[in-house]
Amino acid sequence: MNRQLNACGFSIETIAAEYETDAALAEAGGDLAAMSDPYFRAAFTAEDEQRALDFAATTQPEEQR
Repeated sequence: MNRQLNACGFSIETIAAEYETDAALAEAGGDLAAMSDPYFRAAFTAEDEQRALDFAATTQPEEQR
């Protein structure tokens, strides 16, 4: 998988997922009650998945990213 990481080690997919998580949190009220909101939980799960893919890409040689 070709995954381009920025200087901080994040892909554009992870950054997009962060924005989606932030939007879901705001829509859910922005407090601890948001943790039970299905939209927030789905967005947060997707962000975690993207972060895991970024991490996996850092362990691959650069020519395989």
